[in-house]
Amino acid sequence: QYGFNLVMSHPHAVNEIALSLNNKNPRMKALVLELLAAVCLVRGGHEIILAAFDNFKEVCKEKHRFERLMEYFRNEDSSIDFMVACMQFINIVVHSVEDMNFRVHLQYEFTKLGLEEFLQVQGVEGQ
Repeated sequence: QYGFNLVMSHPHAVNEIALSLNNKNPRMKALVLELLAAVCLVRGGHEIILAAFDNFKEVCKEKHRFERLMEYFRNEDSSIDFMVACMQFINIVVHSVEDMNFRVHLQYEFTKLGLEEFLQVQGVEGQ
């Protein structure tokens, strides 16, 4: 709890944690996503996570927020831990918002990055 509170109070900690997704180790990426999902669920955490991915987009020169995350998701299919953590993270980011319009907007962001197509190819959608 103390460590979590310290991370939440430091203005750049979550940005640095999000940037840790740029790692070759799928287990490390899974742990990062689990931590970011936990941050997303606390009061004010959702905004912090979206800001961290806006920062990630800028630092990593992405065209769209979550672009690199989706690239990793499509290419790390040998790591079940990472794929599960990624889906859990996406679900939490999208569904932890009260505002239905904003939820639809977030869903569209992931759709635009090919999430639905990927899940259909994998035979996962709707299960």
